[in-house]
Amino acid sequence: MTAEDNGRSVEDAPFDPDESRALIERQRDVTMNELAPAWRLLYGVWGAAFLLGYGLLYLQRTVLTAVPPAIAGVGMFLAIVVALTVTTRDDIRVHRGLRGRSALAGARVGWAFLAGFCLVLLTVWRLYRGGAPEPVVALSLASLSLLVIGLVYMVSAAWERQRLRFGLGGWILGADAVALLVGMPHAYLVLALAGGGGFLTAAVFLALRRTDHAARS
Repeated sequence: MTAEDNGRSVEDAPFDPDESRALIERQRDVTMNELAPAWRLLYGVWGAAFLLGYGLLYLQRTVLTAVPPAIAGVGMFLAIVVALTVTTRDDIRVHRGLRGRSALAGARVGWAFLAGFCLVLLTVWRLYRGGAPEPVVALSLASLSLLVIGLVYMVSAAWERQRLRFGLGGWILGADAVALLVGMPHAYLVLALAGGGGFLTAAVFLALRRTDHAARS
């Protein structure tokens, strides 16, 4: 029951340190949620993109060989485009009006991703121009892309002390290593289940933690 419920003005109410602390913590949580990326959404979207995209590529190369490879490739491309669109929209939301060190750190992470993927595409293009077999080119594109994602996740998470994202980055690198060992076409299955599954598991974990936190508050 608050001071207003007792018919007293807020100014006349005695100071309640517990109520003030709870109010400060609620306001802090609201502010942090507004400024933080929607990791639950982002992990879910990228998990679905990996599961769908690499799953299509694997099925086309194994049980659906009558399907033209271009169709599976378009499916993978659209899945990545949707995930990138959601990520970009969330990044704009987070950094709208944000200034200072936080904005600079977020921009640097974005540049790290961009530089890494540009180098991946250049490397794969050189392999293709050099006459590397198609499975080698395809596996290089997939494995190098996950290498960039895993490393940037781990480095940025270590800097921000985010254990879940750090662990997810390590998991992605582990899935990438297994994919390289099994080779094509089963590498696509590993990336779909282990890569996509890792993102989806992280999304579910955050959803459960949020539900538990809401139940406690």
